[in-house]
Order: sequence, then structure tokens, then C-alpha cells
Amino acid sequence: MIYKCTENQRGLILDFLAEDPITNLFVVADIEKYGFDSLDQDIWAYTNELEGIEGVLLRYKDIAIPVHGEEFSGFDTFLPLLQSLDEIKVISGGKIVVDQYIDYFPELEVTETVISVCRELLGQPQSMTLVEELEKADIPAYVIWQNQCFEEPSESEMVLSEMLASKDVIIKIIKNEHNQIISSGRVSAESSQAAMLTRIGTVKTEEGKGYATIITAYLTQHCLENDKKACLFYHNPTAGSIYHRLGYHDTTKNWSMLKAKKEETKKNIFQELIS
Repeated sequence: MIYKCTENQRGLILDFLAEDPITNLFVVADIEKYGFDSLDQDIWAYTNELEGIEGVLLRYKDIAIPVHGEEFSGFDTFLPLLQSLDEIKVISGGKIVVDQYIDYFPELEVTETVISVCRELLGQPQSMTLVEELEKADIPAYVIWQNQCFEEPSESEMVLSEMLASKDVIIKIIKNEHNQIISSGRVSAESSQAAMLTRIGTVKTEEGKGYATIITAYLTQHCLENDKKACLFYHNPTAGSIYHRLGYHDTTKNWSMLKAKKEETKKNIFQELIS
């Protein structure tokens, strides 16, 4: 049986997700932060004949995260529900879960990353003092930085301003002598047990100078000082080597995302620009 969850099911849902708090970090963090009454979020649970939870499906805005095992009796229930959610642009989750949905969403392509966790920071770069807080005045430059470093377009200045005001994220930056942002990273999801580092990068002209290491170390230290395991995703072996030197260890479970193919993404962005 599948049902939409309310606050009455909070304990049951979080107990189920606690079996893998790292892979389920985003779902746990969203439930702890936004609860069950937010218009941006819906949570469904699938139970077996004994009323034990076998699967959870979270919708946060245009992202869906299914959580269940490899042998999931509720798959034929979750699939049509996912297909009916017109607003969904991304399906993400543990690789063994997302793999089960790939063939049913041929318009989307899959990307896979390694999940790595740090419980103890190994050393601190001497240049940690270079790290600054992203201020509202820095937002236009930060948008430019993101567009230089990542394939996906940056959030708008308005969205970033709202994120900073609501403290939804922690964004740290490093500037050069010309006051330009050259490196940055953020903590974008925090549960009571762990926090996720994302959007770590450096502009190409400044790569190889250790800035990404400094940013990662700073954010990792922040997480650990708040008694939370620091987590991140990566697919680049060079980036992985940086994280490993700081004390990160890869888990045995990778993370996958189903999202629009790059050509379609570019087409949609162009359409937004001319509409």
C-alpha cells in the first residue's frame, strides 16, 4: 500500500531512512527542515502486508528521490507515481535504486558519482584565512563564477539572495587580488547527522594552486565542528585524490541522477532566453 505521509509518520519514515543515513542524507535533511506541510515537498511511503515501510519517495520542487531496496515489491506503484509528476526534472538517489528506473525515462540521461565521507580532517592548509563568506554584494560575481566552472547554469541572483537570507546554504569563496571570485564551495544539505558539500570548483586559470583543497578543508571543518559527518560526491579522479588526502573515504554506494540530456538542457535554456 502507498500513502502520502503526514507529520504523524515522521518517526516511522526517519527510522526507515536511518538505515543508511549517508545515502539518504538529502531526504532526511529535507524532512527535518521542511516537514510534511510544505508546498515544495511531498513524501510518500510504501508498506508491505505487515505495514512495515519498504520504500519512501520524496518530491522536493522538481527533484524526486526514491528510496528502497534492489528487490522492491512496490516498484510498480512508485513508477506510475513518478511518471505522473509533471514538474519533475531530476530523479536521483542511490545507484541501485535509480538503475531500476532508467529504461522508463528514455528522455533522461544518467550520471553517476562516488559518495565519499569524512569523519576526521587530516591536516589543515595554511591558507584557510583566504576563505570568505559569500555576501549579498558578491552574488553577481558568484553567478559568473558558477557559469565558468560548471556545465549547469547558476541559480539566478534572486534565488541566491533568498538562499542566503534564509540560510538554506553555506557558501564560502576565495577571491584574487582583483576582488574576483576564483574558487568556492557550499554546504547545501544538512541533517542532524551529516552534511553535504557541493559546488566545489576553481576557475581554470587558477587551477592547481590548492584553492579547492582550502575550500574543501574549510567546509569539512565546519561540518565536523558541528558534530556532523562531511559528505560529498565526485566523479573526477583528480578531485577524488584531493578529498582522500583530507581524510575522505569512498563508500560502497554510488549516487546517480537522471536528468535532461545536455543537448535538451541547452535547448531549454535558449528557449527561456528568447521567450
